[in-house]
Amino acid sequence: MRKYVGMSFFFPLVLFFLAGCVGEVPIEPPKRGFYKNEPVVLKASYDEVWSALIVAVDEYGWDVKNIDKEKGTIQLMTSYVFTPSFEKYYRVYVEPRNYEIEKSKVRPYLRRISYYEKITPPPAPPHAQFVKEDLKIEVKSLSPSETQVKMNYKIMPYHDYKIGYLGTVRSKGYVEKKLIQRTNELLTEVSAPPPPEPVETEVRLTDIFFDFDKSEIRADAEPVLKESAEVLKKNPELTIVIEGYADTRGTDEYNLRLGQKRADTAKQYLVRQGISPTRIETLSKGETTRFAAGTTEDAYQLNRRAHFIPIDPNSIPGARVLLKKLKEPTL
Repeated sequence: MRKYVGMSFFFPLVLFFLAGCVGEVPIEPPKRGFYKNEPVVLKASYDEVWSALIVAVDEYGWDVKNIDKEKGTIQLMTSYVFTPSFEKYYRVYVEPRNYEIEKSKVRPYLRRISYYEKITPPPAPPHAQFVKEDLKIEVKSLSPSETQVKMNYKIMPYHDYKIGYLGTVRSKGYVEKKLIQRTNELLTEVSAPPPPEPVETEVRLTDIFFDFDKSEIRADAEPVLKESAEVLKKNPELTIVIEGYADTRGTDEYNLRLGQKRADTAKQYLVRQGISPTRIETLSKGETTRFAAGTTEDAYQLNRRAHFIPIDPNSIPGARVLLKKLKEPTL
């Protein structure tokens, strides 16, 4: 009896260790109560379904890697969803670094899109820090008035550098159903009279720049920040992320600290203009991203900046919304 209890305790631990160390380890879910990823047949022509799917994917905010209408495939970019601030989900296309995911927890998001907690082997870690996702859509014509759509969705939770990716978890069908539902809505709208053209409102937040090894707000940045403050006052539903950057001179650690100072200084200025600090999150990118290549002073200047990212509160979970991308200012 003692031997049996000891092995029953030891065996799940072995499974957990192997799942955490091997990397991509598909885990077989229970047979009942789970989303069945079966092809969906839509009552429309191939061209109509294809056009509607493209619009639905674009609205979702997940960038496309490759589109091949002749083969009937839409491959979305490999993406990573995490929560650096505001309990909002960012979808990015480069695996986040350790310092970016220190406070990130995506269990609520995983519960929404997958059967994560039910199929990870015990004792499963309580908090994944981000999730890696791949999605491929296959479209096939069955007849002039029927088209088949198949979704291939891959979801991998990442915990930390010791555990890594804990297998591939099974989809709950949240994303797939959303895309199919929106595609059906668009197909229905094709036969309806077109609605009046909406009035688009552009949200403009322009970057500011800094002197070498400085984090103080320059005179030329003050009117830019005042304009941004007015935009935020007129759009009280928006929050923003301010990313601080540095040029390539100096160590990585020093430039990360300098980038954080620059972002914090910009935030403080906006707060003095009447913007609530709860609407502003700051993040340092140091020299990790370059807005200009080379080692000229012009290139260095372009990389010494605070970059403003407006976040739309109505965005779909997992979608990072950039409301306006501006051209580089003339220095």
